[in-house]
Amino acid sequence: MEKIARERLERVARIYASNQDACQALGIAAGTFSRLCRQYGIETPHARRHRRRRPVHRSEISY
Repeated sequence: MEKIARERLERVARIYASNQDACQALGIAAGTFSRLCRQYGIETPHARRHRRRRPVHRSEISY
């Protein structure tokens, strides 16, 4: 099994819009992609989309 460099994993996670597309580009299983991202502290495409959709609560707004 080929070792995937952290830089390559970061780039793929940033470029692709879904975890499925990212893991296909790397040629690895979705579980492996998610585990490596957690291990390296890399935000997955899924997490990035979820973060953007999260509504802002009034308590989080500073005036």
